[in-house]
Amino acid sequence: MESFVGQRHGPLVFERLLGVGAIGSVYLALHPASGARFAVKVLHPHLAANSNVRSRFHAEAHAVSRIIHPSVTRVLDVRPGPGGLPSLLMEYVAGESLSCMPLPLVPAEAIAMLIQVLEGLEAAHAGGVVHCDLKPDNLFLTRDAKGQRRVKVLDFGMASVLSASFSREELASGIALGSPAFMAPEQWEDTAPDTRMDVYAIGVIGYRLLTGRLPFGRGRMGEALLKQQEIRPPAPHLLDSRVPHALSAVVMQAISRSPEERFPSARDFQLALVQAQRHLARPTLTLNAVAPRTQAVSGLHVRVGGLGSPEPRPVSASDVTAEGLFVAFEGAPPPLAARVPLELSFHGYSMHCAGDVVRHVSQDEARDWNVSAGFFVHFADPSEELLTLLAQARASASPPPPDPEVAQFLARTSALGPDPYVFLGLPPSASFEEVRQRAEAALRRLEGFWQRPLPVRQQRELEALRDRVEAARRMLGDPLSRAGFDANRGNVHGIARCLAAGLSEAALEPMRRAYLAARSGTEARASSFFVQARELEAQGALKPALDCYAQALALDPLNITGQRHYWALQRRMRPMTTRIPAIAR
Repeated sequence: MESFVGQRHGPLVFERLLGVGAIGSVYLALHPASGARFAVKVLHPHLAANSNVRSRFHAEAHAVSRIIHPSVTRVLDVRPGPGGLPSLLMEYVAGESLSCMPLPLVPAEAIAMLIQVLEGLEAAHAGGVVHCDLKPDNLFLTRDAKGQRRVKVLDFGMASVLSASFSREELASGIALGSPAFMAPEQWEDTAPDTRMDVYAIGVIGYRLLTGRLPFGRGRMGEALLKQQEIRPPAPHLLDSRVPHALSAVVMQAISRSPEERFPSARDFQLALVQAQRHLARPTLTLNAVAPRTQAVSGLHVRVGGLGSPEPRPVSASDVTAEGLFVAFEGAPPPLAARVPLELSFHGYSMHCAGDVVRHVSQDEARDWNVSAGFFVHFADPSEELLTLLAQARASASPPPPDPEVAQFLARTSALGPDPYVFLGLPPSASFEEVRQRAEAALRRLEGFWQRPLPVRQQRELEALRDRVEAARRMLGDPLSRAGFDANRGNVHGIARCLAAGLSEAALEPMRRAYLAARSGTEARASSFFVQARELEAQGALKPALDCYAQALALDPLNITGQRHYWALQRRMRPMTTRIPAIAR
């Protein structure tokens, strides 16, 4: 296959190959004049030779280009590429796919990612586009222009393009046009695309994010394996006790064998996740990254059409950027993907434009975030005049000065380093309740700062600090994660806390195997110390025996039997002076 790396095509230079799929090759392309980078998907030559494929490729590209949403990778143009091969010019997404993430995730993080994906699917489905090949490889975790985490969906329409390369007879024979592990049962039959196929795929992805495994293994191959779907897999909460029953039920409904038993739409799936989120020990603040800001631009007046009245209605607008804005509106919002007329006025100068509704903020979400309900609008093909007006309006709003107290707080926390114990001000033997209380106190302090008028730099630093608190809370608040961290840190007190919290040998053993495999000869040396310690203990030399157990656990800290015996001996020798967690058997 010919590579186009290093070649110039029109104003673009193909810098490197990003990946090769069933449809085409994707390149990172540079526009030297502006420094902008794009992703370019070039259709494979053998597919480009098929007129049906070329026609479907162009049709799908034009349909996908009309999907404008922060969680959907933007298709900017379809054009002849190198050698005349049909090509897509796309937004370049820097980041990593969800398939590269260590699993399982804590429920709060999984919910946050799934909701973002479902928001993008809702916009696509509203425009009549069904993905039909959703999988972790097609979901990219990146950061938006504000530095906030964002999951983006790639490759809309490509399953449909691939289907055009096969005859009806070939399709009827059972050729898989998606990824077997994530395909809905009806996709194995000659069935038209349905939005509930995407609901199913996201359910499987959610199951994998929460449990680290797939509900039906690697998928089905043909009619014989179709019966596998008749066996209901174990619910996520049975595989990981951190998953609330309510969240487990939502995921299981999404992967129902019958389309009629699933959620009827991506929006219904999303709202069910929002409800399940309330069953977490503490509602996650991760989703605040996509909550609307409430600060408006002084002097900028906005009117929006299509809100149930003959004339455009004046509205309160915030989150004003060169891309779009948020409209506070308590009534029924325009449907997703609807194009609404806008009128923007600033200091006596008015202009008309149009915008696409890309996301709703429901009453429930608004209540959770303490903001107004409404919808986000992205400007449709903004003119230079509109961009100039927006720039002037935003420039006129003089940013507030740095807050001295926030600056002092940020300086203190930046000097704490990456250790989550140090960052949260906790001793190595802290209980899980102490971890929870300290993290919640830190988040409450940040929430208090967040209500103040702050310059953008301090806002972003507070967002980064909130991410650090959440990361520390996830690391130390989950027994399995904390055990892995404490093993590498040599913190036997922390591991004892994890065992006392009920961390089982079955859950810990794979981590222990990996830990010892990375340290050649360690297990044998630890075993030698354990043998010596038992001999000393049998002779009544308890203090030397305790020292030997400590040396053994320094080498093999995830040895549950050794941990239990070590702490039992500690309690025998120092029952009144040592604060030792009772390790459950």
